[in-house]
Amino acid sequence: MKLFPARRSDDRAYTMIEIIAVLLVIGILAAVAVSRFLSARQDLVAQADIAKAHLRFAQLKALNDDTAPWGIAFAGDSYTLQYNGAAAAISLPAENSNTRTLSSGITITTPLAVSFDSWGSPGASNIPITLTDGGATTTITITGNTGHITP
Repeated sequence: MKLFPARRSDDRAYTMIEIIAVLLVIGILAAVAVSRFLSARQDLVAQADIAKAHLRFAQLKALNDDTAPWGIAFAGDSYTLQYNGAAAAISLPAENSNTRTLSSGITITTPLAVSFDSWGSPGASNIPITLTDGGATTTITITGNTGHITP
């Protein structure tokens, strides 16, 4: 009696090395897919943070101006600083113009214009601004009356 019998030609099993190799390939593919998803999500969050900063800038300009409202007009993949309903003559912070174009693939789903009065209020209703990047979305909400801007 042999301790390890010879393999028969009709045995069809996988070796341990083949199983480990397949699991390794699956692990590498999963890691690449997750990292790509997370980097797209991080870019979307970064763009939303920049938009919130620009909204706060427009709100601050409105608080310091008793004559006309300041705001931001969102459209497609960009937005523009506005003064009294028209494009403002000054640049957005950290930008070379009054318009910011979002990163490739990121869009604003609902085009709208937000304006703030001399109290920093956008009006009575909450204003949601949704940015999308493929399947990922993030929403900025401006609270009615108070003008509080939340992620």
